[in-house]
Amino acid sequence: MVTITDVAREAGVSKTTVSYVISRNPRISEETAKRVRGAMAKLGYVVNHSARALSTSKTMTLGLQVNAAENKRVSLTRGAYLCELADFARQNGYDLLLMSNRNGVEGIRDMASAGKVDGLILMDVTCEDPRVDAAIEAGIPTVLLGLPDDPKGLDEVDTDFERAARELISLFKRKGHREIALVHTPEGSLGKGANFAVRFRRSVMDEAEAMGITLHVPPRQDWNMPPAEKLRDVLTRYPDISGVIIDDDNTIISTPQVLLELGVSVPDDLSVAVVVPDVLREQMHIPYAAIDINLPAVAQEAVEMMVRRIEHADAPSVTRLVGQPLTDLGSVKTL
Repeated sequence: MVTITDVAREAGVSKTTVSYVISRNPRISEETAKRVRGAMAKLGYVVNHSARALSTSKTMTLGLQVNAAENKRVSLTRGAYLCELADFARQNGYDLLLMSNRNGVEGIRDMASAGKVDGLILMDVTCEDPRVDAAIEAGIPTVLLGLPDDPKGLDEVDTDFERAARELISLFKRKGHREIALVHTPEGSLGKGANFAVRFRRSVMDEAEAMGITLHVPPRQDWNMPPAEKLRDVLTRYPDISGVIIDDDNTIISTPQVLLELGVSVPDDLSVAVVVPDVLREQMHIPYAAIDINLPAVAQEAVEMMVRRIEHADAPSVTRLVGQPLTDLGSVKTL
């Protein structure tokens, strides 16, 4: 079994330095930390979290709570986030405990009373998320993966969906489009919708209005239609549109087949642009212009923000919006 002594010898440092790197002690330079982490990876060294917990009076576990009550459908994006968050937690010396409770507030209270975790990351954040107050009352260091209307002093991180909306509408504007539609992801219940979806919809609508583009958004009840039916409905409902923006990953995946069945050619008959995690677009060969959501970058920021909060409980709260590039694959036609 590889020991901390082996890592120290391989990296050319002391055992104390290796221990400091594992615990993310700020006195260690980034160059030294990279050398130690490289030695750990080369030798296959695995941190003994139980031993660390005994020596530091910490659980060395981060809690991750998804909002089961508001998000019952399968989400490829959420699944990809879980993998990335678990990986970055491990890299920072923590285990990740997934917690799904239909009553998120009750789940947070149970977690706090049991002392199961050192910090908590909340996913699927809604506009008026009651878990924000619960986390504050429980006194657990907390990071919000999403931006509620009022974070009440908690740290928060997310994709910059406002910038994404601006870049996509600008693309259609530059290409001469005047009338397009949004094929939208479900937001959840009225007034408690998933914040990322609400922010993107509002931003797309505002940008389209500012740039003089007519943007059609189907009625709220249609956002929960099956993915293939959702796109068909938009094309039938708005026959004069020249393009669509799609922000629902399940609909994005079904779009090539739906358009093939309808005999619609991209971009000759219809221009298409999407918002999708970069890993999904690349692995599933999605052929459309896209704002690539960099899930690893957002997940890394969430975990590192969580670790900083655990180590510096009184530091000022921060908000991070991770901007993403537009990848233009030629699926938006110049009119």
